[in-house]
Amino acid sequence: MNTITLFFLVSFMSVGQNKKINGNLSLLQILFRHGERSPTETYNNDPYKNYDWPGGLGFLTNRGKMQMYTLGQQLRERYSDYLPEYYLPEEVLTYSSYSDRCLISAELLLAGLYPPVGQQIWNPDLLWQPIPVHYNPRNLDNIIAMKQPCKKYKEAFNEISAVRLNESIKKYPDIYRYLTEHTGSEIKTIGDIEFLYSTLEIEDLNNLTLPNWTKRYYPEPMKTLTAESLALYSYTPLLKRLSGGVFLKNVTDNMLQKVENNTTNKLILFSGHDLTVVNVMRSLGLDELLKPEFAATIIFELHKEREVKVLYKKNVNDDFNEMSIPGCQSSCELSNLVKVLDPVLPKNWNEECIKNVIV
Repeated sequence: MNTITLFFLVSFMSVGQNKKINGNLSLLQILFRHGERSPTETYNNDPYKNYDWPGGLGFLTNRGKMQMYTLGQQLRERYSDYLPEYYLPEEVLTYSSYSDRCLISAELLLAGLYPPVGQQIWNPDLLWQPIPVHYNPRNLDNIIAMKQPCKKYKEAFNEISAVRLNESIKKYPDIYRYLTEHTGSEIKTIGDIEFLYSTLEIEDLNNLTLPNWTKRYYPEPMKTLTAESLALYSYTPLLKRLSGGVFLKNVTDNMLQKVENNTTNKLILFSGHDLTVVNVMRSLGLDELLKPEFAATIIFELHKEREVKVLYKKNVNDDFNEMSIPGCQSSCELSNLVKVLDPVLPKNWNEECIKNVIV
């Protein structure tokens, strides 16, 4: 049994797909990966490099669109006793990565979560209403896409990447040469394997027959190496603090504002990537290898007695599973969660990116 499978067996407690949550909630924050997409890139010898993907490379497939719409409906069912059917802009905030697939995923989820009711119905033949989705440009996003430049982060990432690359070469001495030879593309880093695996996985999901040469390393060990590649971005305490820790700082600050009655928000949504999910998971102290599926979802529930519960849903067919955060059990008081997470919560991200000390 590989580490990725073990992660799901030991870290979660199922709370059921359709279980409704009562009105004890105070704030709901939800991070989700976008729906299924087409490959973002192909390789030189890819028999499907000229395949006519609807929307082009990196765009949501129809199945991916349905995943996000379905996820919205599932959230509506689970939280129907907490979230009013009637959409109110002062209660709901939605943030997204700059990527089109994330923006569209957010819109589709909102369509399933908030179909118009009553006076909101502006077209009886179209049960949909426009709801704003906010995003920052790629180079200014350090919360969801996590692409805003950070000198100290880049230096630390490059250092650990070199170490882990050497380790993977020792463990699989032939894989880089073999994949380079058969793809016709240069496969020289663990990140290159990640991108190649993603392409093969999506082609496989869409019933495109993969070349025979892929059987040697696909799906394993390429899937595990892909999970290792994703883990590199939050591999050390410093990398966690400058990546997923920024997201968690935002989440905990939102909770603290809520208990102080400084916000009317009831729901905050974040539409991101597989790397967003991994960085947040690892920054929560869940360091097991993880390759998030499309529509993978992390939910942060703040209850009125200041109890926090964190749940994970690996895909739209999975249950909502309550997670046990190291040092905080399956549910814990907000102040304790902040204390447990303090080592990875940056005080001033911009300053920490340029200085050699934690501020």
